[in-house]
Amino acid sequence: MTGERNTPRWFPRSLRGQVLLGVLAVVTVVLVTVGVASVLSLRGYVTTMTDAEVAKSLHAFNNSYTRYRNGEHTSAHQGIPPVSQALLEFTGQTPGNLIAVLHDGVVIGSAVFSEDEPRPAPDDVVRTIQAQKWPDGPPYTLRLGSLGSYRVDCLIEGHDILVVGVSQTLGDRIIARKNLTTTALVAAALIVTAGLTVWVVGYTLRPLRRVAATAAEVAAMPLAGEEHRISARVRPQDTDQNNEVGIVGHTLNRLLDNVDSALAHRVESDVRMRQFLTDASHELRTPLAAIQGYAELTRQDSSALPPTTEYALARIESEARRMALLVEELLLLSRLGEGEDLQSDEVDLAELVGNAVNDAAVAAPTHHWVKNLPAEPVWVRGDHDRLHQLVSNLLTNARLHTPPGVTVTTTITCHTFRLESPFAELTVADDGPGIDADLLPRLFERFVRADTSRSDGSGIGLGLAIVTSIVKAHRGSVTAESSPGRTVFRVQLPLIEIASSS
Repeated sequence: MTGERNTPRWFPRSLRGQVLLGVLAVVTVVLVTVGVASVLSLRGYVTTMTDAEVAKSLHAFNNSYTRYRNGEHTSAHQGIPPVSQALLEFTGQTPGNLIAVLHDGVVIGSAVFSEDEPRPAPDDVVRTIQAQKWPDGPPYTLRLGSLGSYRVDCLIEGHDILVVGVSQTLGDRIIARKNLTTTALVAAALIVTAGLTVWVVGYTLRPLRRVAATAAEVAAMPLAGEEHRISARVRPQDTDQNNEVGIVGHTLNRLLDNVDSALAHRVESDVRMRQFLTDASHELRTPLAAIQGYAELTRQDSSALPPTTEYALARIESEARRMALLVEELLLLSRLGEGEDLQSDEVDLAELVGNAVNDAAVAAPTHHWVKNLPAEPVWVRGDHDRLHQLVSNLLTNARLHTPPGVTVTTTITCHTFRLESPFAELTVADDGPGIDADLLPRLFERFVRADTSRSDGSGIGLGLAIVTSIVKAHRGSVTAESSPGRTVFRVQLPLIEIASSS
């Protein structure tokens, strides 16, 4: 069962991605904050300087207008010019400044200064000035028609209002350039930070990847066999306990040491158990044969025995034979585990399987036996008797663990096309009730017996264990799959090359 993912889909799963995202998020916040603060600081500075220019312009305008009203204005024209003409002759204004005089809400004069001669304000600017309510307060920003954005202020002189404005075009251009520069620097800093973070994180996580590779190597090892041990270990330079990755590597090595010791202990225990079974089986053969022989000898004079005694002797004889069979099977398992008692001959698997199926059909006519065998010989190398026992055990397993009327199909398929190691696949399938899913993983272990839905209660649970041992001794493999209505056992054995079978 997999745990539910509580993080958003866009959030990276890998540690590298999470660190990269975290660093970029922090750097982005810092850079954007610094950039915004820098732009706001520049904007405040430009506004302050503009307001100072507005105050200076208003002071010069007020002085010039006061002299004009007092008749002190000097002009190139004869006499005192009108206000509209006088404003064009006022001094003390820098290029881009605007001055205007409102009398009873009407602009009676205006001037826009530039590098050339001053000129009256355009009509749309005049209309904007007349439409504006001019409070007596600090400067503020106002859009003056075609002239653009201005920082404006006013001074009330009786019925007249003196209006001045300083263009913000230059300041806006400076701020825009600052915004563009800041954005480019932030983007460049993020790109550089991302690249460096990827490199630093990748370099830092290399020991962790090596530790993970060691764990993956161990996880892929088949540890079920007796000869398998865990030799892989995390490298010493990745087990420094002064850092987190080293702690993980050191802990993994300790875990692998414990597991390897447990495997070694298990192998040793299996060897001792197999030796015990071999010795016990050898010791039991003689007394069991004596018990069976004396029982048979006593029953030969059954006319002089009471019925209960004859029945008891028959049961003793039957159980002695059953015990003898168990002893022989245990001895066979021990010999196969040691690689003993095996012949190496060229065996026609198709002929062998055909004979075994015929024997099963005679022994169990209540089942339907079907053969799908190739017409040509299928040559494998191995022990004829043991291979025959392998097939017989599979057929017997199908007969004992399925009810009458079940169809058992035996098939041989040769896999030779584009394979480095061609093999023959033997399948024994039945349409019986199936095997319990909880039992299936342990099916080939010793003394494992099927549930009552597939078994008639006979057998001691060594048949499939013997099948596994024979298959392993012949460098093959055996698997089982089952569902209600279909159970299949698959055995794969290496084929002999064409030259060897001729």
